[in-house]
Amino acid sequence: MIIKQKNLRVFHITVDDKKSFLEYIGKNKIILMEFFLLVDGKVDMSIEKTLDEAGFCYKNISTCRLRLSSVKKEVLKEKPKEEKKIEKTLEESVEKEKLKVYERPIRSGEEINEELPVVVFGRINSGAKLFCTQSVSIYGIIDGLVQCDGEYIVLYGLSSRGNLIFNGEIIDREFLQNDVLQKITVINSKVEIKEV
Repeated sequence: MIIKQKNLRVFHITVDDKKSFLEYIGKNKIILMEFFLLVDGKVDMSIEKTLDEAGFCYKNISTCRLRLSSVKKEVLKEKPKEEKKIEKTLEESVEKEKLKVYERPIRSGEEINEELPVVVFGRINSGAKLFCTQSVSIYGIIDGLVQCDGEYIVLYGLSSRGNLIFNGEIIDREFLQNDVLQKITVINSKVEIKEV
């Protein structure tokens, strides 16, 4: 037996309308094939058949009791001295490295997973993947896949083969310009794209 721990990237999709769901899946198939899909709402056999035939890895969770909310952490009033020392060491190490900078293109086949904000002074080549939980700035064309879950993403352009996911939303390339620096943010649950 071989056991390996893996990080899993998940898209949670709630089906309200079958037609719009199928259009969304068809339009974004290339991007969504990279993720495990949690599908709930009005899921019928034809939707499951479509997902099966397309080769998606998914789970119909409409009958599950799975909770998808964030967990609240309790804060202790007084922490033990050892815990304070560990926290101070962690804070110091975070302060030393607050940003990850790539002064090169991201090669095809390369996959980068970062917990720090990322700056890339080069292209994201086709077949390259960049996943970041913080904000991202990319000063070359995106030809691969970029997923950013931070406050913003700054980008120079998105090619016809490039894909961009920002805070769980697939950004349609028709809303972006090439050869122009743009900043994408989420304000009041709406994605906003502005020229920098």
